[in-house]
Amino acid sequence: MPNPNGGKWADLTSDEYYRMSDKNKARYHKGMHDLYARQIKLAVEPRKAGQAPPATDEQIRELRELSRFHSRQRLRITRYRHKNKPYLTDYYSFEEEDNRIVIKPQYDAVDKIPTTTKEMYGYYSRDEKQKYWARLHQQLNVEYGREHSKVNLANRIYNRMKDRPYYTPPFEGDELTEREFRDLYFRDVSEYYDFTDNEKRNFHRRLARRKGNDGDLEGSKWHFKMADRATNSVKRLPTYPTPEIEKETI
Repeated sequence: MPNPNGGKWADLTSDEYYRMSDKNKARYHKGMHDLYARQIKLAVEPRKAGQAPPATDEQIRELRELSRFHSRQRLRITRYRHKNKPYLTDYYSFEEEDNRIVIKPQYDAVDKIPTTTKEMYGYYSRDEKQKYWARLHQQLNVEYGREHSKVNLANRIYNRMKDRPYYTPPFEGDELTEREFRDLYFRDVSEYYDFTDNEKRNFHRRLARRKGNDGDLEGSKWHFKMADRATNSVKRLPTYPTPEIEKETI
């Protein structure tokens, strides 16, 4: 779609830009991104021997910077601002974005993250703790790279908090295996005698399958027996959380 104010997108003025709808702003940035992308393609095409280069390296870098700028602004408008970041501002030109007023953060801009002690972490709300792990993941990703174990741990903890509202990790982190973490989906075994029959049945079936996978056939058989007892509401035979407790009780 052409410039609604007449002419080409390259003729659009700053005043016209800020009066346009978001839809037309996005079209402007797409049009300008495509324009610079074409110019870059021509500038980097293989040249015949002895032919003068159409653009210097510095000019190519400038074209790429402008192309990325327009792509960035379009994403702000079409994706981020209308979903989870409505506060993001779009800019008409790279110069306006580059000269924007930047609010100084309340933490060390070099470290990119507030210095959080174990004591401070203990006073954080759960939401603040989740934000802490998100910030830490970003910082460690820059420092170590995405494949580092520290980066993966911070990312895993953040996602676990996001997906499980009852899960809150300690300050030092959480090295739980996937199996151990999945146990957190259920009530703790210390509350076993407060379980409903359905919770007992699910608890024993889960452990029966686990014992079987680990090669502990006796343990698997015992937990299946307890699951059957929890299922049978007629006989009402007692159930126990572990074989050891059953032996102590009988």
